Parts: sequence; C-alpha cells; structure tokens
Amino acid sequence: MAYLALYREWRPKNFRDMVGQEHVTKTLINALAQNKVAHAYLFSGPRGTGKTTTAKVLAKALNCEHRDGVEPCNQCASCLSIDQGSAMEVYEIDAASNRGIDEIRDLRDKVRLSAGESKTKVYIIDEVHMLTTEAFNALLKTLEEPPERVVFILATTEVHKIPLTILSRVQRFEFHRIPLEQIQNHLEKVCQAIGRDVDEEALQVIAQKSEGGLRDALSILDQCLLLDGKLGVVQVYQVLGMVGEEFSAQLVDQLAEGNYAATLARLGDGINQGMDPRQIIRELLEYLRQALLYAATQAFPQIAPHLKEKLAFQCEKIGLKTLLQWIGILLQGESQLKYAANARLAAELLLVQVIYDSEKDGSQDSPQVLQRLQEIEEEIKNLSKGHVIQKESRQDSAPKLKEAALGPTPSKKESHAKSTTQPLDHNDSERQSHSPQSIQQIQGRWNDVLEQVRKEKKSTHAFLMEGKPVELDGDGLVIVFKDGLSFHRDKVKQKENRETIEQVLKSLFGCSLTLQCVLEGEYGKGESSANPEAGDDSLENPLLKKAADLFGSDLVVIKE
Repeated sequence: MAYLALYREWRPKNFRDMVGQEHVTKTLINALAQNKVAHAYLFSGPRGTGKTTTAKVLAKALNCEHRDGVEPCNQCASCLSIDQGSAMEVYEIDAASNRGIDEIRDLRDKVRLSAGESKTKVYIIDEVHMLTTEAFNALLKTLEEPPERVVFILATTEVHKIPLTILSRVQRFEFHRIPLEQIQNHLEKVCQAIGRDVDEEALQVIAQKSEGGLRDALSILDQCLLLDGKLGVVQVYQVLGMVGEEFSAQLVDQLAEGNYAATLARLGDGINQGMDPRQIIRELLEYLRQALLYAATQAFPQIAPHLKEKLAFQCEKIGLKTLLQWIGILLQGESQLKYAANARLAAELLLVQVIYDSEKDGSQDSPQVLQRLQEIEEEIKNLSKGHVIQKESRQDSAPKLKEAALGPTPSKKESHAKSTTQPLDHNDSERQSHSPQSIQQIQGRWNDVLEQVRKEKKSTHAFLMEGKPVELDGDGLVIVFKDGLSFHRDKVKQKENRETIEQVLKSLFGCSLTLQCVLEGEYGKGESSANPEAGDDSLENPLLKKAADLFGSDLVVIKE
C-alpha cells in the first residue's frame, strides 16, 4: 500500500474531529439538525485551517445513507466515495486552474440537471477568488437561485477579492488560525498513536512554525519523524533549516554588550552551519518580538521554557526603548535583505548598525554622565573659600564679552570697568531681566531678518549674510564675522547699511537694537579678557578648573 502523508491520514472525517473551529462546526451541526442548510456558503480563512475538510464533511452529512444524528457514518457507499474523491454528487473544482468564463458556463449547465432522488449535489469551488470578473458574473444568477438539492461551497484565503455581489448571496464562515495549544495537543495525540517519542518542546516549536495551520504542522511533523531516535528541538531546527531560539538569545546577549567581534563571530558560526543569513535575521526579529511582548505586558509569550528566565533578564537589561530601536533597524533592513547580492555582508551591516546606534544614543542619555554633571554642580555651589562662581548664560555674560572685545565708546569702557570691580547696578540688572528679546529669539528668526534686509537693500543683504548674531546686551546686538571678512564688517558698520538693518530689527522685534560688528579674532580676545582683574592664577583651585573645563572659561566669572 502506498504511503499516506500524515495530513491526509489524519484529516477529520466528521464534525467532532475538527480542531479549533468550533464556531463553524456548531453552526453547521445546528443547520443540519434543523434541516436549514443554506444553498451557498463561503468558507474563508488562512491556509490549512480546515475549509475544504469542513466542506467535504458537510457533503457527506447531506448524502450519508446511515447518518448518526448529524454526523456521517463514514461507512456507507456515499461516504466512502466522497472520501476517495469519486462521488458523482460532489464536484470539487480548483478555481486557480479553471478560472475562465467557459468553465463556469459549463458548471452552470451541469447544475441545471436535477439531482437524484436522494442525493444532494455539492459544488466545492476552491480558491474562488481566482475567478475572473466575467466568470463571477456568469455564476451570479445560478448562485442566487440554484436548482433544488444543490449546495455551493466556496473556499478562499483572500476574501477581500470576492465581489460584493457574491458575498451578498452566501452565508459566510470565517475560519480562524488554530491556537498553538490545540495544535500541540493534536500533534501529541498523533505521535502517541504512531508510537513515536517526541519532546514536548519540539512539538511546541513545530506548532509555532505552522502559524496556526494544522495541515502545515502535520507536514512538518511528518518530515521530522523521518529521523531516527527521539525527536528533540535540535532535530526540528535542523529539518526546518533554522538556527533556533538558543542561537538568537546568545546573539541578543552579544548585541547588548556592544561587542562587535563576538556578534559577527556568532553570525559567522550560524552561516558556517549552513544557515541562510536572511533566516538568521528573521529568527532574531522573532525572538526580539517575544522580548517586546514580555517587556510590554510582563507575560511570557510562546517561548521555550528554559529560555523564559533568560528572556526576562535580557528585557530588564536592554529596556523597552532599545528593543524598539533594534526592531525598527532590523525590520527596515530585513525588507531590503532579500534583494541584497551579498546576503552575509548585508546581515553583518545590520548587526553592526544595531550596536552603533545603541552606543550613539547611550552616549547622549548616559545616566552616569548626568549624575557626574550634577555632582560637579553641587561642588561649585558649595564653594565658600572667598570666591563665588556664577554660571552665566551667554545672554548674562554678553556685556563683559562685548565690552572687552570692542570698547568703542568711553561710556562703554566705563561701564565695563565698573562691572569688573563692582556687582551690577540694580537698575541695569533689572533692565536686562526685562529685555523683551533674547539672543535665541533673534537667532531663530535671523533668516527672516536677512530676507527683510534683502527686500530693503540687496547690497546690504550681501554683506550681512557673512555675519552671525552671537550676543545680546539690552539694546546692543553683537554680529561676528569670520576672520578675513573685515571688508564685510566695515560695510555693515557704514551708517546707511547699519541704519537699514537696525530699522528691520525694530520692525521685526518691536524695539530698537544697536549693531556692533566684530571679527572672530576680536571676539575671542574679548572673551579671554572678560576678567582682567582675575589674574593668571584665577583658576588654580581644582574645583574652579573643573568648572572651567565643564562650562568653558568664558562662562565662569569670579568675583571677590
């Protein structure tokens, strides 16, 4: 006798043997019990979930000579002929290869022939979504009003391709993916019946890779059972050409450590074992998906029991933000990996990018760096040995920098001299604190300033483009030009150009601002001389040096 594949040998022959589709079988059983079988059904759902099998069981139940309640007996001539595919009352048509209007017209002509006295004709059209538009139109009238004792059963995996005119003429049943637990239990039943010893974890892996299809699960098991001895997880991975969850878990460990060499070496080990780099990345993504589910819900997904503790530790170490980043990088790369001429290079590039991006983000948000910054700030605040260090912003230190660099008028010089020997006058500080502008506001709208100047005077715009606003002191705005552009600086300082720019600033910001133009070299000298009385030993204190290194010497002002 010829060998029969497991999925054919274990195909359900009555409703009670169906796995995971109780919502469908219960409704059909009630329809048979109440003699309310519809003239047309549409069975839709993923592959391998029992659509064609349910159609044949229903056909047997409608024509069984010795029906047990609503279940077919599976022993009469009608049931046996339907199981063998030779029944005259059951027509099974593959719409993928018979999709034209001529085939449907021929079917329509046959339907007109009345069924036998005690027989119900059942037309099973598989993959019905493959029919052409003309073929669907030819089927419409017959489908709506078929002759007596004729039942149509349409099956499809892509229900969205079925015309609405067809959907409105049928009773629709949606077949679901079968839960992993039910698939695993059914596989255990099959293994016990054939006398094979199989690890529970191996059956769990097969159930996961079947993606909710019992037919796929039985096909995988059938292939794995060709191996001798006890069937374990390793053997299943070998048969399926997979590296396994253990491999992916180790790869995640090396990614988390940021170890480029170990990560690429691990990838090389998998490739040397004959694994496809694309498959390694796909399995890594699936493992990270399980980690993401645990990190988000704290509930263990479908994963090998011995890896659950490891998965929980990895999630705690990596964190949800990093997991999302990794998955995003790998998903984007995996979609392009199948088109890569060098799959190994593409996979290596993906893993290196995962580590590199993690390090880059970690350097920006490192808790250790932030903590050290806070410690140094506290040390500076607690200084009490005759000096008080003020951490000033660019806006607050602007008068000292500007006046030290320029000193254009006696009043400015006197003001600067006074500020280096005495605290700021209360009225001056109050005027600064209530200034309606900040340097950030001006920098943010500098393109608007340039555009408005261009409209007023194009030559002025050409000179001003080389300058950048850097400081604001009340009504004084410092514009810095690169060294070597003294010509542009002098042109901007000319009365007609300066007045044009100041008028634009007033119209945009609502207050009068006075331009002061310097070169970068002059600006730097001004910063170095901001504390003329401090002396060369002003930063001898170790804490002061730390403050200068951290914030820059131009932002540290020492006062007696």
